[in-house]
Amino acid sequence: MNLITTILAITITLSAVLATISF
Repeated sequence: MNLITTILAITITLSAVLATISF
């Protein structure tokens, strides 16, 4: 995996986790 792809994947995962915790 490219570095950019990894960063995007982590960002999306964190966003999903934060959304789950918030709501």
